[in-house]
Amino acid sequence: MLLPVLETAEWEEMRQCPSCGRLWFVAWPEETDGAPVLCRPQPADARRLRDIDRAAVLRGYCLSRIEEHLGEIKDQKAPCKKVDCQRKRLSGSPYCLEHLISQRFGRQLAIFDSKPEKK
Repeated sequence: MLLPVLETAEWEEMRQCPSCGRLWFVAWPEETDGAPVLCRPQPADARRLRDIDRAAVLRGYCLSRIEEHLGEIKDQKAPCKKVDCQRKRLSGSPYCLEHLISQRFGRQLAIFDSKPEKK
């Protein structure tokens, strides 16, 4: 089933399901040549592309891609390789989650202003 386009931008679209009316955010990330990423918009009440928090929407996509490459996402005891970063590095990577997202998907999708999550 094709979802009708409500709004389009250069690499993004807002689409709506004709049967249930739910909105979907569609993006073509620069690092992939394959299919677009289809996500629920964040915040949930967003009706226009300009209202969407792209980092929150695409974060799930970034996490699933990292999990495909590294396996389960879990911290090591060693600190991140980046200077002055106090977060723990991920298993299979020299970087913490935020620096790995920044490196692979772009700085705009990493959440650096939040404190490291405690586990």
